[in-house]
Amino acid sequence: MKLLYLKRSLLILTILFTAVVSKAQSNDELLNLLIKKNVLSQQEADSLRSDLALKEQTKRDKDKANQHNINIGSKALQISGLVQVRYQGFEQSTTNNAFDLHRARLDAKGNITDQWSYEVYTEFATSVKLVDAYTAYKFNDYLKFTVGQFKLPFSNENLTSDSQLEFIDRSQGVEALVSRSKDVIGNSNGRDIGAQLSGSFVKVDNLYIFDYAFGVFNGASYNVATDNNNHKDFSGRLGIHPIKNLDFGASLYRGQGIPLATATAPNPVSQARNRYGFDGRYVIGALSLTAEYIHGTDGTTQREGWFAQAGYYVIPQIQLVAKYDSYDPN
Repeated sequence: MKLLYLKRSLLILTILFTAVVSKAQSNDELLNLLIKKNVLSQQEADSLRSDLALKEQTKRDKDKANQHNINIGSKALQISGLVQVRYQGFEQSTTNNAFDLHRARLDAKGNITDQWSYEVYTEFATSVKLVDAYTAYKFNDYLKFTVGQFKLPFSNENLTSDSQLEFIDRSQGVEALVSRSKDVIGNSNGRDIGAQLSGSFVKVDNLYIFDYAFGVFNGASYNVATDNNNHKDFSGRLGIHPIKNLDFGASLYRGQGIPLATATAPNPVSQARNRYGFDGRYVIGALSLTAEYIHGTDGTTQREGWFAQAGYYVIPQIQLVAKYDSYDPN
């Protein structure tokens, strides 16, 4: 009996070794033959097939690695992109209706370790710009340290990625008051260079009730070699999630900025540039409701903007969205 058991074990080990270096079709044929000869049971053959499939997958994963030990599509390096093309029609006779490449971006990010990550995000539409370039170390869910160039922790719509926006553009208030296209300091794509602490806390039923982000930034725009004054700006945000899919946020920004030069003010000087805002979003099934308010101070000028938006998925692939957007520059 022991001799029979030993022979059978050696036969199975031989099959397993042979299968690793053989084609999958040959393996199946061999296993099916051994089942017919009553050498293996169906359960034993299925177990062998599972082991072989696991070894083949491991081999494929290793084959992906190049000589620098970087895995394309793995945690070490994930590459993705975004392309948005739009058509604009204008009532002004001096402006031509036209298609344009609104966004064309390439995103490379990954994990150096389980706690240490990085991201490099580049814009290629109209001109090449470095959008994000940062590294982050996550100590735990409560504490994460980020340094480099990244989005300011201000405004829910500012922090929403371009691919997740219901409309192709953000609201007027966000564009004017969160370092974007209509801000007095110029367009920084809602980003700056600095350092930030963030995290989540108070977990109830597997849902964190609060999250926070506080950072210190140059306040001089992005993609710049140095700060344009000795003052450092502060930006912070607190998020509250009382129930699943219901989010409230409060944001604060305190700093100084130098407005872009104009014909009437060719040599602008540094002035107060402060903001605060509140936002809320609720998603229930196919329906989403979003609202946001932002107030800004630039020198002695007071500005404010707000919007309210509703979206509904008629079918999973088609969403109808309506938005009312208001901005008062002074």
